[in-house]
Amino acid sequence: MTDPILARIQAARADGPRRSPLANWLLRHREAFARILRDGGANWERFGAVFVEEGLLPRPEHFDASGPEGRKARRRVAETARKAWARAQRERNAVAAVPVSQPVAQPPAPVAAPTSQPTGESPSKAQDRLARLKRQTLDRSGRKA
Repeated sequence: MTDPILARIQAARADGPRRSPLANWLLRHREAFARILRDGGANWERFGAVFVEEGLLPRPEHFDASGPEGRKARRRVAETARKAWARAQRERNAVAAVPVSQPVAQPPAPVAAPTSQPTGESPSKAQDRLARLKRQTLDRSGRKA
């Protein structure tokens, strides 16, 4: 890296991950996880429990409790997992939508425009006609040349 600003940006990025462990995992295993969702649907509460057990999401207070507090904690985890998947999908789609840099196409060579002068008219006569037309236009508009 030769640019000092890019080197500093790279160093700043190395200070800490931009994404959560779950987001990184989802991005790495996107195809396989998408296949699971396609084949069997999503059970985000169960997926959330697996993500918590594997350390991809923090275990919230009351997560293992029975009753309304436990259900509420597990639903929050499920919603977090679902949103992380949605962000991973958006990010993946955004990266896919960025065009790969391609060489800029050169414009086509100019095509000789057909002349507007009548057949047999010399260039000087064409210039005279153009000057006369310009004068007429200026006279009609009330402007002076």
